[in-house]
Amino acid sequence: MKKILLLALVMIASPSLFAANMANGEKINKSCALCHGAYGQGAPGELSPRIAGMPKEYLIKATKEYRDGKTRKYGLMVYTSRLDKLTDQDIEDVATYLSSLHLSSDARFDIKKIAGDEAKGEEIYKDECRNCHASDGYGKPNKEAPPLAGQHATYLYTTMKNFVSKLRIHDNDPEDDSFADYTDQDLIDITAYLSTLDDKKIVAGYEFVLPVIRTAAVTTTGYDATLEISDITQTVVKMALEPGVDREDAITAMNDKAIDLDLKLVGQQFVSRVLEKQGVKTPYLSIHQYCNPMDARLMIIANPIFSSYMPCRISMVEDGDGKTWLMMLNLDMLINSKLLPQEVIETAVKVNQQMLDIMVAGAKGES
Repeated sequence: MKKILLLALVMIASPSLFAANMANGEKINKSCALCHGAYGQGAPGELSPRIAGMPKEYLIKATKEYRDGKTRKYGLMVYTSRLDKLTDQDIEDVATYLSSLHLSSDARFDIKKIAGDEAKGEEIYKDECRNCHASDGYGKPNKEAPPLAGQHATYLYTTMKNFVSKLRIHDNDPEDDSFADYTDQDLIDITAYLSTLDDKKIVAGYEFVLPVIRTAAVTTTGYDATLEISDITQTVVKMALEPGVDREDAITAMNDKAIDLDLKLVGQQFVSRVLEKQGVKTPYLSIHQYCNPMDARLMIIANPIFSSYMPCRISMVEDGDGKTWLMMLNLDMLINSKLLPQEVIETAVKVNQQMLDIMVAGAKGES
């Protein structure tokens, strides 16, 4: 009953939902999900923050900042999701979709403390942070202060360190010195306290389900991401070579990028070449395998079944129209797995992003 009620609340027609094209937002989010998870839940570590349930206005602001490349920069995300091609309406659509995904009531998405003293963190938070981010930690939209509760601890810590070093600007004020006097331990203590705040919203027995978007009633825009997802389960990711990039240049660029990322090239199979030598006419196909032995070790210690994903593979394949694609298994399936402890999920996120880095290098023909 709780499932039905909460899902119904999400789907109640509100002015913001009517203004936004939810089907388009869901479509755009398929690319976001490669690193942030199908539910927008993010993952432990600094690479993949939770974006589900964030205020729409904040998501719009942050996405535009990445798109415009002035105050936030992340080239891989911009290229793979084609953020630079998103219109303001596209950004509103995906922000509205993500803001409708409220995970805090589901114990499966509970944020866990990593380290720190909760009591000391509470003292700092109530003295310095509460006025803008609210007593419950879920932010104040009128002050453009995002939620801190329900966000992964390492991401919060990394963000605060970036405020200290001025890699990020706090409160839109370049002169802001709110974090100047905090020690690393202070920041860790703050995250320890924040990790407790989402506990109050957990509803026993409740499991979040993604809303069903009625696509028949909504026409999607012409947004076209660099990446394509093969089906709704997001099992395969593919990316076309850019015009002018030949296959040999793409392979060289992928192998060079793998070296940069400390991934070993453990195998290459030029399948179509072998068949052609046998007199068999076939579309181009080659398979390129990469691995970090320490990451592989961590994954199989967590569960030997994940050896089936190793080594990570990128295939280069020619379609019926002569267009060349790069394709890989989407490790988002691992990111969403209940079988993995947090440190292993963080590794899966890292590997997913490294493989995307390699694909981008191949598609562009440059590492």
